[in-house]
Amino acid sequence: MNEQELFRTLQRLVEAWCDRRALQALRCILRGYPLANRLTDGWAELMTALKDVRSFARQEITPEEARLIDECVRMIEPIVYRS
Repeated sequence: MNEQELFRTLQRLVEAWCDRRALQALRCILRGYPLANRLTDGWAELMTALKDVRSFARQEITPEEARLIDECVRMIEPIVYRS
């Protein structure tokens, strides 16, 4: 997944959660999305927000959405943890 695909995926997830009124998922994701800056701390905030969706809104997301969140986290981790 490249950066453009990541943001398209995140946009689709947010739109789906808005349509379903998945408020806990939205509350978690909007802390880090849209990306405030492309510095490491901005990416880290987005990654934390996605992990929070996975942890605290599990009952609101579909298995496919959980899979997409995992993919997004895997894509962001090297950006956050690069040395």
